[in-house]
Amino acid sequence: MDTKRRRLFQLENADGKKFAHGVLYDEGNVQVLWRIDRGYTAEQYASLNFVLDLMPGVTVLRLEDTEPGSENGR
Repeated sequence: MDTKRRRLFQLENADGKKFAHGVLYDEGNVQVLWRIDRGYTAEQYASLNFVLDLMPGVTVLRLEDTEPGSENGR
């Protein structure tokens, strides 16, 4: 079975204040699950660049690698 790998990400400023978090897929697609200015959301973007443009002041992109299948609880 071919499973998409996904990486959880957080966007922060230089002081560590979290601006957004979501999921980044290998294909480059992005799903934003929470934004400081909107709260919980389910926004979809074609690229992380679009998300960075929405969040002025972002200086840190933290990625957490997840193993294939982990999103399904395996």
